[in-house]
Amino acid sequence: MALQRSKVLNLGFPALVSQGSLALWGIISILIARQLPDDAYAAYALARSIEMFGGLLGGGFVLQALLKLGSEKQNRETSAAANTAMLVTLVFSVLVSAILLLFGTHLNSFYPDIPLQGITPVIALVVITGSLAHIPRNLLLTRLSTARVMRADILSFLIRGGIVGWLIYTGALTGAIQVLKATVLANLGAFLLNSWNVRHVFEPSAGVNKAALNRVLKFAAYSLGTSFAGFVYTRTDILMLGKLAPPGDVAAYSASRALTSMVVMVSAAANMVLMPSVSRDWTSGLRKTVIVRSMKAIGLIQLIQLPVVIALVVFPKQIIDLIYHGRYAENWPILAILGGLALARPFGSIFSTVSAAMNRPQYSFWCILLSAGVNVTLNIILIPKMGGIGAAWATVAAVVSGAVAVMYLSIAHWRREMRVK
Repeated sequence: MALQRSKVLNLGFPALVSQGSLALWGIISILIARQLPDDAYAAYALARSIEMFGGLLGGGFVLQALLKLGSEKQNRETSAAANTAMLVTLVFSVLVSAILLLFGTHLNSFYPDIPLQGITPVIALVVITGSLAHIPRNLLLTRLSTARVMRADILSFLIRGGIVGWLIYTGALTGAIQVLKATVLANLGAFLLNSWNVRHVFEPSAGVNKAALNRVLKFAAYSLGTSFAGFVYTRTDILMLGKLAPPGDVAAYSASRALTSMVVMVSAAANMVLMPSVSRDWTSGLRKTVIVRSMKAIGLIQLIQLPVVIALVVFPKQIIDLIYHGRYAENWPILAILGGLALARPFGSIFSTVSAAMNRPQYSFWCILLSAGVNVTLNIILIPKMGGIGAAWATVAAVVSGAVAVMYLSIAHWRREMRVK
């Protein structure tokens, strides 16, 4: 038992630090919200959504295939699958970056009230450098090298956070493009360090082959569907607020999301370890403890995030007043709603990862698709009437419905497999 606790600490603590660097970036995002006027911050929020969508289509949906297939029982076939996933990721990142460069000007006409001039070329750079940074990062995670990943994540934060922090300190931050350029430099720094650390893991001699390509594309197809639907239900609120509500609503909603995003990072840290470890155990026939391990992970997540959640739910108005100096104070219910939702998120997040590790990525896809449908429908109904508060309630309904569905499907599949065994 002591050995198991030591393993959890050695793997889990670096993963938590990695995600903690993203949480620290969430703090800087709060400072960005305070520094920029509403129209500039609305442009930043929309640029972040476009960046995330570009990153998803630019190979992000293949990265889970790299993590899953590269984590299986080590052999030449596993290495070939990892090599193929890396190549496919790179190809998609180049294609999407080119598309952004060709058609990015249309964004200006779609959002005429929000200043987006000159943003899409920089987003294209973020997409391609982000893919470059994440390819060796995910390959390291297939070997559970969370300590090495942690170092690169810290470097990335220091570069991006240092540049943007200095701009905020000197009063020189004026728009989203400066933040995106800092992100490009951070991605390049992480890529160089991750590439150096992964040099002993990468096995080019295994090559790529048609069988590996078929496996990667089959898994990635579900990942794309899952990620795309997930993007719909996590970012549609921002995009629809930008179209259906004034810039002030977009800024207020984004400010509340910046505060609650730091809590979500705890689940992401758990998934960094859970995906490769469950995948390896599952393909090796060690399946009995999968659900118990998943519930323990959820329990640990809840224990870590509970004090923050209580503060967000009980004192939302005071927190907004303190952090934003009175800006967005009338939107405090958004923070309370999204803060309370943090208690439900780990169930969907963990079991989506577990279903993929059990070779059932379609479960996550179906359930995220359900969530996306719920979210878009309720956004259309509630945003015109309630603005950001309506978007928050739509997110609650989407997250809870998806979490219940993916838990049910994953546990049912595990029980079937255990009966067969």
